[in-house]
Amino acid sequence: MHKAFLYSVYLFCMLLVLTACGQTTEMRPIDKLYSNIKPLQYKSMPQYFIEADQIGCFYELYVNGRLMFEHFEQTGLMGHATCINDAILKSGEQEVTVKLYPLGQTEVERFDTFTKNAKINIEITKWDKALEDKPNSKEYENYDDHVATFNIPNTEDKNNSIRIKGLPYYEHTFTFYAEVPYEVTGWSESQDLTKMNQKQLEKEVVAFYNNLSDVIYNQDEAKWVELIKNREREVLISEAYCDVKEKSIKDRKRKFKQVFDSKFKKKEPLDEYKIVFGGNGKIIALKNLTKDGYSAFSYGYERTYDDGRKRKIRNYAYIYLHKPKGSNKLEIIR
Repeated sequence: MHKAFLYSVYLFCMLLVLTACGQTTEMRPIDKLYSNIKPLQYKSMPQYFIEADQIGCFYELYVNGRLMFEHFEQTGLMGHATCINDAILKSGEQEVTVKLYPLGQTEVERFDTFTKNAKINIEITKWDKALEDKPNSKEYENYDDHVATFNIPNTEDKNNSIRIKGLPYYEHTFTFYAEVPYEVTGWSESQDLTKMNQKQLEKEVVAFYNNLSDVIYNQDEAKWVELIKNREREVLISEAYCDVKEKSIKDRKRKFKQVFDSKFKKKEPLDEYKIVFGGNGKIIALKNLTKDGYSAFSYGYERTYDDGRKRKIRNYAYIYLHKPKGSNKLEIIR
């Protein structure tokens, strides 16, 4: 009886082991999105960056109509170069728009216009990823990362001087040439949203964001991946040249997973908003009217920082939508 019992236990344990060995761990949707992707290999693989140094003003930096960086804090910034490749669809002239705002209420005084000291210096640089494999080459040693600079006020060019003292707002657009080995569709073939019925378009945009809010709150990772897959594929091609080991992509995946693994979650309503267009009217987003530099769309989750600290945050994510050619449905494009 005792032997029979032990034999039964043995068979049961073996069955569990065999069953476990026969099972395969299902890859989660976010991992699937970045799987089976081979890095692109070009002779040159430039990554373009934008950075600004400012005094006495706040600012937003747009590349080809897409907000890439903003600063609305009463402190200076250093070393915040931002990769802008996913706003560069192909080689050619690229547009940079800088929007300047006065400081408003500070601890000492209120500034509704720019003072004589207000200024901003914008710099476009680049780095060639292909040189990472040639650290001892002359090509690496002599590489020139400078692309373009633009200063406001512009005091050097007396024929085209820019003065902002006393103004309540200033906006300027300049161009630079980018040469990249890839070409992505992005919003280049999308419909012009400015030519559509604006009231109907607004309803569709609000409905899209509300649905996206539900997807995130319900932590429906598979559905979310379906919504952002085209954006991520183009970001991979343009920003990382399909190198999923790139730090920016690894960090991107990690942050996405935190949202869907978070024990804390909170659905946030859209803040008071203003519709903004980009990409020559082909992309659309909702800008926050109560928080400078923020999107009107947001959601709450628990973020884990590199040092292990955890904090419940409200993430304001600028998500740009478009309507592809031949479609009447909004989709995420950036």
